[in-house]
Amino acid sequence: MYFSNLDFIVLISYLLLVLLAGLHASKNDTSKSFFLADKELPWYFIMLSIVATETSSLTFLNIPGLSFKGDFSFLQVAFGYIIGRTFVANFILPLYYKGGYSSVYEWVGEKFGNYTQKSVSSIFLITRVLGDGIRLYATSIPIAIIFHSYLQDSLSEEMTGIITLFSITMVTTLYTVFGGFKSVVITDSLQFFVYIGGGVFSFLYLLNDLGANMSFTQIISQSYAEGKLNIYHGFEGVNATNFFQKPYFFINGLLGGILLSIGTHGVDQMFAQRLIACKTEREGKLALIGSGILVFLQFALFLGIGLLLFYKYKAVDIHPDKIFSKYIIENIPTPILGLIVAAILASAMSTLSSSINSMSLSIIFDWMKKIENEHIRVLYSKWISLIWGFVLFGSSLLPYYFSGKISEGLVEVGLKIASFTFGPLIALFLLVRFKERLSLSLSSPILITALFISLVSTILFSIFQKPAMAYLIPTGIFIFYTVIGLAQFKK
Repeated sequence: MYFSNLDFIVLISYLLLVLLAGLHASKNDTSKSFFLADKELPWYFIMLSIVATETSSLTFLNIPGLSFKGDFSFLQVAFGYIIGRTFVANFILPLYYKGGYSSVYEWVGEKFGNYTQKSVSSIFLITRVLGDGIRLYATSIPIAIIFHSYLQDSLSEEMTGIITLFSITMVTTLYTVFGGFKSVVITDSLQFFVYIGGGVFSFLYLLNDLGANMSFTQIISQSYAEGKLNIYHGFEGVNATNFFQKPYFFINGLLGGILLSIGTHGVDQMFAQRLIACKTEREGKLALIGSGILVFLQFALFLGIGLLLFYKYKAVDIHPDKIFSKYIIENIPTPILGLIVAAILASAMSTLSSSINSMSLSIIFDWMKKIENEHIRVLYSKWISLIWGFVLFGSSLLPYYFSGKISEGLVEVGLKIASFTFGPLIALFLLVRFKERLSLSLSSPILITALFISLVSTILFSIFQKPAMAYLIPTGIFIFYTVIGLAQFKK
C-alpha cells in the first residue's frame, strides 16, 4: 500500500475539521473561561478529554508492541489505574473543590508558601516538556515513513518527520490559543472517537487478514496455550535478584498503576485541571473513575491488536515499537489509510493541546498572581500558550538524537519520566494533607531541598539499579520523607 492523494485529502480535511471545531468553541472573556470553560462542560465530555489526553500516540502505536513481544500483563497496570483514581476521587479531589483552586499547586502555596508552589510548578512543567517530546516523536515515526514515500523521496525521513511535527504542533497550538480549554475538551472528545475508531478498524482488518490461515477461535486457543493471553504474573521465575526489576510481576504492575494514577490524576496539573473544571465534585468523581474504566478497555483493544500482529509477523525480526506502524503502512487501503493516520495524529494532538493549556494555566496562576486585570490575563494566557507550543515542538526533536540510545520501549520511557517526579510530588501533597496533624516546622528551603534530592536520587537509582517502574515512585516518597525527617532531627 502507499499513501495516495485521496488519503492526503482525508487527512487535511480532518485537520481542518479539528481546527474549525476548536475555533468555533472559543469564548474567552476571563481566565476562568480560558482555563476552565466556566465549569459549564458536562462530566462525560471531561471524561473523554481525560482519556484522550492520556492516550497519546505512544498508546496507539506502541501498546500493541507490548503484547506482540509478550502478553497481556500490561493490563495489571490498567487495574491499578482504576484503584488509584478511586483513591484520588475520595481523598484528594474533595480538597480541590473545598479550596476553589484553579491550579492544584495553589493548594501547596497556601500551606507552604509561594516558593514551594513555584518549585512544584517547575517540576510539572519540565516533566511535561520532556514527556511530551517522547510522545510527539513516537507520532513522527510512521508519519515520516508514509509521507517520505508520498513525496517520492524528495526529503529524508528525518526531515519529513520534523516538518510533520511542526505542522501538527502549529495546528494544535492555533486552536488551543484561540479556543482555550473549551476547545481543547471538545476536540479531545472528537479525537477520542477518531482514534478508537481507527483502533477498532485495525483490529477487525487484521482479524480478516489472518482469517485465511487462522480463525478467531484458533487464535484464542493457540494464544492461551502459548501464554500470550496471560494477565497475572505470579511468583514463577521470580527471585531475590529480579523481584524489583520485573515490571509486570503482579505486585509490581498493580502497584505501578496505582501510584502512577495517583500521580497523574492527583498531583499533575494537566489532569487535575479537568477534574476542577467539572460542575460539581460528584461529576468530577464520575469523570475520573469512568476514565479509568475506559482506559482499561482501550488498553485491551490495543493489546489485542498486538496479539494479532504477533501471528501476522511471527517470523519477522522487527522492533516491537515499530510493528503496528509497519502493518499500517504496508496493509491499510486507501482512503482508510488517511483516516488511520488522522487517528495517530488525533492521539498526539489531544495530549499536546492539553499540555499547552495546562502549562499556560500553571504559569498564570503559579507564577504571575499579581495580574488582576482579566483582559490582560487572558491576553498573556494566549501568548504563553503560543510560546509553549514552540517549546514542545523543540522537545520533540530531542529524541531524534537519543533514539539510537533508547533500549526500552517508548511506552516504558514515557512512564519512567513521569515516575521520577511523582514520588516527590505525592509525598509533598500528602504532607500538605496532614500538615496540621503532624505539627512539623517546615520552611520553603527545606521542602525545595527535599524535592530536589528525592528527584535526583530517584533518577540515579533508576540508572544504576534499573528497578521496575513501580518502585521509582516509592523511592521518591521515601527519600523525600527521609530528608524532611533529618531536617526535623537537626532542629
